[in-house]
Amino acid sequence: MRLHFLYYLFFLAVFALFGITPAQSQNVFYTPDGKKLTVEKCIEASEERKAQGDYRGASDFLNKAALIHWERKEYREAIDFFQRSLELNQRLSNQSGIYGIYSNLGTIYADLEKYDSAYYYFERTLEGRRKSGQKPTIISALINSSVVLNNLKRYNESAVLLTEALDLAKETNDIDQMKSCYGMLAETYEKAGDTQKTRYYFDMYRGFHELSQRNRVVEAKNEAEEQRLRAALLEAEKEKAQLEIELKEKEIKKERAKVEAKNDTLAELEKNFSKQELALRVMEQQSALREAEFEREKAAREEKIIRQKLWIVLTSGLLALVFVIALFIYRSRQQKKQANIELRQKSYEISQQQNRIVVQNKKIEKAFSEIEQKNKNITASINYAQRIQAAMLPDRRLIAQTLPQSFIFFKPRDIVSGDFYFFHEVDNKVILAAVDCTGHGVPGAFMSLIGNEVLSRIVKEQKITEPDKILNQLDQGIRNALHQEQTHNRDGMDMSLVTLDKERNILQFAGAKNPLYYFENQELKVIKGDKMSIGGDFHKSRSNFKLHEINSQNIESFYLFSDGFQDQFGGEEGRKFMVGRFKRLLASLQDKSIESQTQTVEQTFQDWIGEDYEQVDDVLLLGVKMQIKN
Repeated sequence: MRLHFLYYLFFLAVFALFGITPAQSQNVFYTPDGKKLTVEKCIEASEERKAQGDYRGASDFLNKAALIHWERKEYREAIDFFQRSLELNQRLSNQSGIYGIYSNLGTIYADLEKYDSAYYYFERTLEGRRKSGQKPTIISALINSSVVLNNLKRYNESAVLLTEALDLAKETNDIDQMKSCYGMLAETYEKAGDTQKTRYYFDMYRGFHELSQRNRVVEAKNEAEEQRLRAALLEAEKEKAQLEIELKEKEIKKERAKVEAKNDTLAELEKNFSKQELALRVMEQQSALREAEFEREKAAREEKIIRQKLWIVLTSGLLALVFVIALFIYRSRQQKKQANIELRQKSYEISQQQNRIVVQNKKIEKAFSEIEQKNKNITASINYAQRIQAAMLPDRRLIAQTLPQSFIFFKPRDIVSGDFYFFHEVDNKVILAAVDCTGHGVPGAFMSLIGNEVLSRIVKEQKITEPDKILNQLDQGIRNALHQEQTHNRDGMDMSLVTLDKERNILQFAGAKNPLYYFENQELKVIKGDKMSIGGDFHKSRSNFKLHEINSQNIESFYLFSDGFQDQFGGEEGRKFMVGRFKRLLASLQDKSIESQTQTVEQTFQDWIGEDYEQVDDVLLLGVKMQIKN
């Protein structure tokens, strides 16, 4: 954010601290005899005041020296003089001077873009302004601190200070400050990335800006009308004065003409009449003059009466005009007062709404905290369940000892899995299965625990090794374990299971919906599983699972799997991986080592998902190259 507003606040602080008028704001000072003050003279005057014990006067000249350096952009020197002045003010306990200097130091450090130091001094200033209790200075100090916090990218703290400044501006009904606070809050939340609050505060700023503009237009109209009336009154007075001058000039000319006529008459009389006649003429003339003077006075009285009447008319007109103007101003003020009342009401409603929002946010935060704690507890429980499930699965080292050319690609969708694999060796026979239970996550994991337990009892305790018999027993065991005849529970599992008879060189297979893929002479062969699941729908009539036998000496490799890999969405078009692509993937593995096969499968799956898609189901793939270790 630009620091123009800080500069403005700084100069206001200077005016308040040193009594400088706006015309002096260029930091040019003069001595009582009219000479321009320099830094050197300021230092000299400060030392003189200090020697006299006038520390306040000494600090005043140090401040002036600092301001002169500041005007020249000599920031280090300005800071030094302000610090020296600060020491004197602290000795005097001059709180006003101390906090004024703090504000100046904060602004200088902001000019230097040292925002940590600027914030330190603005914080000290804010402390002092709060103690003074003067709301306008507190608002300025809050805005100063918020501007620096914005530059430090501490947007939340900046928003808190601006909100406090806004509340104080509402209390003082300072529309311009409210508008500034709304605008700065909008800019702060925009930088913080809060779009909703940015839009809200910008709308408030725009509304207050329009209100401020309307107020200024009304004030400008009122001022223009007053100026027009003043000009009209001045012109009327000017015309009146000019009329009086013209009347006086006419009277003077008239009197001058009478005197001249009188002189001419006397001269003529002296020539033509005797003294007696002349005296008689003089008497007649005097009588005529008296009559003329009487007529003139009468005319003057009549003119005076006319002027008085004219003045009364003009005065009445002016009074009427003033009354109209006063009425207009009164109505404008009443409208403004009403607008202020409505604005305060609106501000109060907004404040109440904000309070409700704050309370609601606190409730949401509390609920979120509780949910977060519950999630942590649930996640911890699921992680513990995952360790139990991992312990249930066969040890891969045992599988590697018996099937060294084998790999397992096992990727649960969640922490725990509904897929699991089974391995056991008994009587020179190897039983291997890939099982896909109903669901995934916690429900699937429960099913996998039940399925693994029942399957282990069938193979390890009852020593049943034929795949079809294992599946038949497993189907009945799951139905009994879940009481499906009574509870109508439909959960179950799909699976493919093989038994490698090393003595007879036979691979036996049975499947519940899931198939067996194997390669013979580099060609993919498929044996489909039966179209029924283990457990599940109790309404359907059940039949036994079918057994398939293959000469294992002809098999190059075979694969057991769940449907998670084939059903995974991804690629450029967001489609499923599908069976055809899955078959081509397995075909591409045949010339590769078992380690390379594992890497290829993992990389293919990851590339298919990419960054745009999420795993939709548990994934399990068992691959075996036929080199069985006795």
